[in-house]
Amino acid sequence: MCKGILFRIFLVLLFYLCKNVAGTPNMVSISVVGHTGPMVEGTWYELRCDVQKVAPDQLLTVRWYKGQTLLTDTSFNDSIKTPVDKSATYWIFANTTDDGAEYRCEAVLRQRQAGPQPPTTEMSEPLLVTVYCNCPVVLQPPAVVVEYGTSVSVNCSTSKPHFGMAWEVSQGAVDPQEGVQLITWNVPRLEEWDIKPLCYINIKNQTKPDKRHLPVIVYKTPDNVSISIVNHTGPVTEGTQYELQCDVQNVAPVHRLTVKWYKGQTLLTDTFFNDPTKTPVNRFATLQISPSRADDAADYWCEAELRLGPAAPQPPTMKSDPLHITVHYGPEISDCPEYVWLKEGENLEGYCSVTGNPLPEPRWLKAGKPIDPTSPLRRTENRHNYTMYINEDTRQHLMVFVMYGPEISCRKHITVLENEEVEPNCTAEGFPPPEVTWFKEEQRVYFPQRMQRADAGKYVLVAVNNSTSNHTLEIEVQYSPSDIMGLNDQSVTQGSKVDLNCTSSAWPRPDYEWIYHPEPNVRIVSEDGVSKLSIASASGNNTGTYTCIASNTLGKTNLTVRVDVQGAEALCPLIVNPSHVVLEYRGSVVVECNTSVSPSDLHWEFLNHRVNNGTLLVNSSQFKNWDETPRCTGKFIGLDTCTKHVDITLYKTPDNVSISIVNHTGPVIEGTQYELQCDVQNVAPVQLLTVKWYKGQTLLTDTFFNDSIKTPVNQSATLQISPSRADDAADYWCEAELRLGPAGPQPPPTMKSNPLNITVYYKPVINKGKLPATMPVFWGYPEVLVCEAEGHPSPVISWTSTRAEGGNLTITVATIENDGVYNCTATNSAGTDIVSVKVVMKVDSCPVMLTPPVVLLEYGASISVDCSTSIAHRGMGWEASQGQVDTGDDVQLITWSVPKLVEWDIKPVCYVIINKAGIRCQRSLTIN
Repeated sequence: MCKGILFRIFLVLLFYLCKNVAGTPNMVSISVVGHTGPMVEGTWYELRCDVQKVAPDQLLTVRWYKGQTLLTDTSFNDSIKTPVDKSATYWIFANTTDDGAEYRCEAVLRQRQAGPQPPTTEMSEPLLVTVYCNCPVVLQPPAVVVEYGTSVSVNCSTSKPHFGMAWEVSQGAVDPQEGVQLITWNVPRLEEWDIKPLCYINIKNQTKPDKRHLPVIVYKTPDNVSISIVNHTGPVTEGTQYELQCDVQNVAPVHRLTVKWYKGQTLLTDTFFNDPTKTPVNRFATLQISPSRADDAADYWCEAELRLGPAAPQPPTMKSDPLHITVHYGPEISDCPEYVWLKEGENLEGYCSVTGNPLPEPRWLKAGKPIDPTSPLRRTENRHNYTMYINEDTRQHLMVFVMYGPEISCRKHITVLENEEVEPNCTAEGFPPPEVTWFKEEQRVYFPQRMQRADAGKYVLVAVNNSTSNHTLEIEVQYSPSDIMGLNDQSVTQGSKVDLNCTSSAWPRPDYEWIYHPEPNVRIVSEDGVSKLSIASASGNNTGTYTCIASNTLGKTNLTVRVDVQGAEALCPLIVNPSHVVLEYRGSVVVECNTSVSPSDLHWEFLNHRVNNGTLLVNSSQFKNWDETPRCTGKFIGLDTCTKHVDITLYKTPDNVSISIVNHTGPVIEGTQYELQCDVQNVAPVQLLTVKWYKGQTLLTDTFFNDSIKTPVNQSATLQISPSRADDAADYWCEAELRLGPAGPQPPPTMKSNPLNITVYYKPVINKGKLPATMPVFWGYPEVLVCEAEGHPSPVISWTSTRAEGGNLTITVATIENDGVYNCTATNSAGTDIVSVKVVMKVDSCPVMLTPPVVLLEYGASISVDCSTSIAHRGMGWEASQGQVDTGDDVQLITWSVPKLVEWDIKPVCYVIINKAGIRCQRSLTIN
């Protein structure tokens, strides 16, 4: 019976799948029917939307848009299933508001519930509308939509001259009027359904009037909208075809009417009307439905809507009351398995679903007798047949299995010896018979098995049928200690914390013992089978070996590791006294070696001999070379074998120390580089030698040596000097010092050289304080120039003038001839210095006389004036805009003479040039 039900469900699904195969359109386009180019205002145009290759067309809706505004939509009712080309049309009335507007259409393929969601859509490219209007008649508004019985008002205007304009209309006509540019058609209550107003204007110089028709849509909303099932009342039956009818009463105009069908809040489809009737009529639309059980209690309703265009007022839609339907179907039994597996204590309630409207009342039977399906089942009712019964045609048989268990019987703990073969004595019962599996740490294991120490632990017995039970068995395996684990050599930094973990696998658990060098910062803690030796803030005293011993009744094992503390010196409990010896060549000393820890061995090693006590005599006369080192060695428990040595510094003071100038004798020249050398003979060790340089009692610098030679050597040190005149007669000397440290003699042994006295030659320097760069002299007066210079040897001073006497230059009587530059030169064997002096002649007043000094003269008269001087000069003359006299150099008087003076603002000047530099004095002649 279940197979028959499944086959019927398959046929229903196949029917819906085949019924809802949808093909999206290949292309959607929009155009104007029978027209191209601009539209003319006031004209109707038909738009067409072409949808190519769409299926099925009864699911197709075409939506019309102006810009982003939805104008209307068009649905199709054809039953063609294959792809076809479909067209929808929409009328528009062109006016100036449409100029530049974009119209589009969209193809929407609605999907039924078995189809994909949401609906498939395809949009056309936009249609750009251009509207021209050359008519002198302008209507405002250009078209009207008005409800029947309400008022309407439209203006007709023009900008052209005319001899009369009027409204020609069957209701509210306006007679011709002149002298106005605007008239209004006004109707308080419009009561004509097919009214056609016309405004005309008699334009001057035109034989025919210009006319403009006013498009008017008169509408009325429905009185009532109702929905019903044609020729049927009461519940409907699943899978039966029914016809719904929507009645719309007294509506106009009918071609603007759209009936929308809804189920709940879901729009199913639209119905449109093409009837051109403009007066109110009664109309109905129908819709075919085939209810399913999912439609039970659904509400169907319809809505009447008048599509009056985007610019018109939108009258309210009118909805029908909902049509509530009840769908009868069934009865059916589903979700009913042939075999039912129940746990003990469960019941049959909830098995097998019953559907149907009206809902059926099933019964449960066992061996033909009614039973209570809520009663719990026991293991004794296993493998019985049960039946769910509605009627002879509708019933379902079930085989019921009652499951229980598993129930495990097993011990919790057993103890075995290593290598003993073990098989636990455990059982499990239940239905279905349980499968038994052993696990250890989630890995499956099998028994019997020979037990090793790694096999000790918890074993889980898992018994599985419809349920799962488990039991944990702990198996204890006893064995002797294994090799120690987790204990390794460690290298740590000073101050670190060190943990040495000693672990041995053994059962019973082992005891632990440590062998090491004890220190206060070492602590041992044993817990959880691990012995931990901890070193807090490790130091060099903790460097050494650590041995861990693990033992139980079955045996023992041990392991030794090493700890190295980096950055810290390992503990060596040897005390050498003295640890450092400074010994002069051929001297001797006694040293001791002791310890605070009991050693296993203590001895000295020196000059290839072993001395088994703590006292050693060191005699430098026995040294085969200058680098012998005595060593004391000791061995200790837990510590490394260690050695301490005695540092011996064997020294010898120099035989001689001397100082000289390298490759030079005699006096030195100021500013010249020289190299001093200090020679130290037969000294050791050279790396402890310091040469100190002195000038007088002033320490100049030290020289150190890095040679590693320990035997006596000759060593030299050098010093660069550049003497100045202040170093003349200075003493340079050097001193050799051995830096033997605090263990050596105090003060340290030193040896000085004899002093080196130097003589410094330096070039002359002229004293510019007594010899200025410029020397002014006055006419007729004597002057002395003093030139002094300092130098070694004493310099010779000379002047470039024949008047020079020693270091002085004397000008007896200053004249014009003394002007110029004089050079003083100071010279010795070290160099020369030259200073230049510029001598400048000065006069107290200008030695020029005019005769007469002032002249009163009539315009055009003659004039004569003498200019004279008493001094020697380089030239004299007159400068004037009329009668100029050129320069003469061998006269003491010169005359300016003009036969006829014709300049009103003349300013004659007489001048005398007094030296080679061209300096002159002058006087101006005053003329009135």
